[in-house]
Amino acid sequence: MEYNFEKNTNSCNVTYFRNRTGPNWFRVFYKDGARVCHTPKDVGRAFGVAKFTPWVNECREWCYKMVSKFGSDLDKDNDEYRKYIEKHGFGPEAHEEPNDNTRTII
Repeated sequence: MEYNFEKNTNSCNVTYFRNRTGPNWFRVFYKDGARVCHTPKDVGRAFGVAKFTPWVNECREWCYKMVSKFGSDLDKDNDEYRKYIEKHGFGPEAHEEPNDNTRTII
């Protein structure tokens, strides 16, 4: 699902993408180039020295609203993620190796 910033122009625009799989992300088009950003802070960095202009400040606030409304998969400080890690573990020790219970026939 795509959500466009309401003050986008042809030369500069920001779009928020929600995905079923993978993290949600922002596409920033500025100075004839597109850039993928995962956080509102990265969106501000994409504008370089223009990051403190009123348009970019409004855009960054909109980005924070999108993340608070739809969530962010990169936010690992939430309780659900911690409970999942406590239950299942982290890394390869949490998953059964598929080749451990097999025999090689020569």
